[in-house]
Amino acid sequence: MISDRQSQHLALLERLQGCFLGDPKPDTLPGGRTEALRQLHAFDPASYGRTRNYLDAAVSRLSPYLRHGMVSINEVRDHLRSRFAHDPIRLEAFFRQLAWRDFFEKVLTWYGRRLENDIEQPKHGVSRSEQIPPDVLNGDTGLPCVDGMLHELFANGYLHNHARLWFAAYVCHFRGVRWQEGARLFRQYLYDGDHASNGASWQWVEGTFASKPYFMNKENIATFSGGKWCNDCSAKCPFDADYPTLQHRLFGGSTAPLASENETDEPQADPRPLTCANADDIGPFTPASDLVWVHDAAMSWDDEALKANPTAAIVFVFDEPALQAEPWAYHRLGFVLDGLDDLYAHLPNSIKLTLVGDPAELLGEIASRMGATTIHVSEHPNPAVVKTIDKLRMNLRMVVHPRPVFADYPQEPKRFSRYWDKVASQVLGYQPNSSKRMHQ
Repeated sequence: MISDRQSQHLALLERLQGCFLGDPKPDTLPGGRTEALRQLHAFDPASYGRTRNYLDAAVSRLSPYLRHGMVSINEVRDHLRSRFAHDPIRLEAFFRQLAWRDFFEKVLTWYGRRLENDIEQPKHGVSRSEQIPPDVLNGDTGLPCVDGMLHELFANGYLHNHARLWFAAYVCHFRGVRWQEGARLFRQYLYDGDHASNGASWQWVEGTFASKPYFMNKENIATFSGGKWCNDCSAKCPFDADYPTLQHRLFGGSTAPLASENETDEPQADPRPLTCANADDIGPFTPASDLVWVHDAAMSWDDEALKANPTAAIVFVFDEPALQAEPWAYHRLGFVLDGLDDLYAHLPNSIKLTLVGDPAELLGEIASRMGATTIHVSEHPNPAVVKTIDKLRMNLRMVVHPRPVFADYPQEPKRFSRYWDKVASQVLGYQPNSSKRMHQ
């Protein structure tokens, strides 16, 4: 027998046809704040600093929950500070990674949609293709390491950060593809795919938001992967050289190596018609003066906008125009559906709506039918959130609830090292002895 929850999910999926990639399947990662808190309470960062660059490292796996606002970086920091108050040094490496996330969100806040283009000129003169080659999209490059990373990405929606850097370097430097194409692929498939960390990291690899491009060699991959791909590899390895040789090979010519002019096949768009929900599908509504818009980066019942409005109507809108333009892998959609179930179960509000369509149009229509004059929302630099708030402001009073500050840094965020020099004591609660620079 199908439960009410399953029935509701099936109805939503029917309306979301054309907005996701792949067929519905059991989720590989449960979503929601309840699961986020469970993982946070189970995480011990004692070995994080020592092992973080290895694929089998004791990482937290909290990034999908942070991406969707199911838990915040402030909560993570404060919980770990309290739990390990007797040993603050064990937290330093992990807190530095939380600071990377905060830094990238400050980058997105500062640049907005400009982050979708090169922030700086590339530190090389190599041309780039605008399409990812079909063998990469199909996970059929013939390189066990690259194909293994792609399988992990497509099947599980996850890649260790070091693998993300390797894959980005392969796409940009070894295949000569624009970083924007790779960033889009990650946003579609990664549970934690976002505009801030994702876009800025790809630019860091390309060298459009760093002093030099990042690339790796075979020794680096073999060392930090534990030889999982290299030990039995018989492929002709493009990474098998020392760094000076690769530096010249990748950036010494006028065109990028391994990119071919005939690699222009594009994945075909899903031709199925899209059925979307609108406000006419539901109702009638109880009159209300306020409602709260929950977006996909603020999915916590501890969110300030929700806590301040325990009786207001709650509205979540799957952004149909955005998802048509850039469909998510189904597992990403399932993760958000889990998160909504968990969120709604913990809210006292009597009206909780999940819709599909244009967020500004639907929120405006719901507000009009309820007689609401005010919409509450949590602050976030995601360009889609900013754009929707600006549209709604033309006709409604918008109350944007600010998020707690992780680290105060009013300057333009140009380099993480400068940011960290200024904010380390805020993040850690003490001044670290060493300012040694580490990659992400």
